[in-house]
Amino acid sequence: MRMAFVETSPFGGNLHYAAQFANALAERGNQVDLIVPKGNELEDRDGRAEMRAILTPTVRNTKAHPQGPVARFIRRALVGARLTRCWAEVVRASGSGHYDLIVINAAIYYTVAALALLILTLIPRCPPVVFICHETQRKGRDEQLTGTSGILGFLMARLFPRFRLILLHGEKSRAEFEASWPPAQLATIPHGDEGLFADKPPPPSEEERILCFGNWRREKGISLLTEAFDMIAARRPEARLTLAGMPYPEEVDLPALTSWASAHGERVELIDRYVPLEEVPAIFAGARVVAAPYLQALQSGVVHLAMTMARAVVASDVGDLGAIVADGETGLLVPPGKVAALAEALERILADPVLARQMGDAGRERVLSGSSWKEVAERFDSVVSKALD
Repeated sequence: MRMAFVETSPFGGNLHYAAQFANALAERGNQVDLIVPKGNELEDRDGRAEMRAILTPTVRNTKAHPQGPVARFIRRALVGARLTRCWAEVVRASGSGHYDLIVINAAIYYTVAALALLILTLIPRCPPVVFICHETQRKGRDEQLTGTSGILGFLMARLFPRFRLILLHGEKSRAEFEASWPPAQLATIPHGDEGLFADKPPPPSEEERILCFGNWRREKGISLLTEAFDMIAARRPEARLTLAGMPYPEEVDLPALTSWASAHGERVELIDRYVPLEEVPAIFAGARVVAAPYLQALQSGVVHLAMTMARAVVASDVGDLGAIVADGETGLLVPPGKVAALAEALERILADPVLARQMGDAGRERVLSGSSWKEVAERFDSVVSKALD
């Protein structure tokens, strides 16, 4: 089967996911074109899928954030222009008639993206379109879920039923989708491992270090983690914390976080930028446990990355994370928003390097055996074949 596999992000987790998925589908004998932005993070890497880096990048990897309403308005206008151009290129490239199937991995909770995909599905003789749904709705800056009302909601409600198949990563994700949107053809697939980052996991850490990795957004629960670390630090002088990822100043109080970290001196490390692919293994190597104290989530690429890196995980029991992290086996699950429970779980693993290693090894085995890209590609071919019959 000839496929177009589309991802509009030039760096980060969605791009990594798309590249690994496309390569796994190509390994099964499919002809896969990975349609991605120019100058993307993986452009110099070889893979079984054919990379077509032809899209306009929609975002830039930078720490700079505009200050003031005028600067923010200009930035949003420029991003909007790039989004429009990018999605026009997606329609032109994937709807050209050269493919048997179009797979959309990109985030689509934007009016421009939804309209472009609706147009794509209305093109005569357009190939069937499969959408990989990583989030059933998009959370706005005011913590309200957006996408179910207004123009965007109107477009999404008409777009979703036009997809031949929508793929989700768990039963809770599926249930939330069914509760939010009109009926559509749905199926679940595993998330996949994160072997892209390293062939082998780093050795266990000798430090009592907690790692929180990924974009600094409100739903990541960073404020809870800082409170929990205060409790741990008072009891364990050797405890350390690393926060690594791209800050979103509109969602996280960066000056307050920086001040808090400074008060802990060398015990807290802030890496307030996007972490390139080649730096990731070293950051995980220093961690005994990875914290994922989400306030809200359906799934997490960071949790899969931690397990691939053979690191124990402490995660909030939200969304489908409870189906990923086997409580007491590959890590510990805690109720969302409970600081004391989070601190207790993290401290339990920090204080027991043998337990941390056992959980890390079990997590790696679990993700590689039940959620490998080979498994994902096999499941994809199976559910898509049924949907196309």
